[in-house]
Amino acid sequence: MTRDEFERNRRRFGDTVEAWPAPFRQQALALLAAEQKDDPDAALDRLVLEAALTDGDDQALARKVLARIEAGSAGPSFLARLLLSPTGFAACAAAALVAATLAGYQVARLQDDPSDAELLALASGSSLADGGGVTVDPAEEDSL
Repeated sequence: MTRDEFERNRRRFGDTVEAWPAPFRQQALALLAAEQKDDPDAALDRLVLEAALTDGDDQALARKVLARIEAGSAGPSFLARLLLSPTGFAACAAAALVAATLAGYQVARLQDDPSDAELLALASGSSLADGGGVTVDPAEEDSL
């Protein structure tokens, strides 16, 4: 039985599963038992219900309950929580954007565009050296 079938039968036969016809009741109880087995909160509820209904060692039951709470409290790591939260994701994206911008400025600063040096030499009337540097002729320097 699927959850949808269970909901249809609940609307058809009522909220009390024990009053349903036998084949539907057995399948519904099996579905509910499977859901409760997978749900950690349902396991804690069963422990508390057992404690209320039976006389027993309260200390042992308290240890079971505390152990179950501690086992369920183990959450994701700090990095996973940071990346999964919207504010953490936005902060990481902003940091990556700033780092990419700074890296772009560093790369642009390191690149020496030779065409700028050639244009400067042409504008000043100087000639270019073989290595790409600008050479100034002393005779031409005084002509200005």
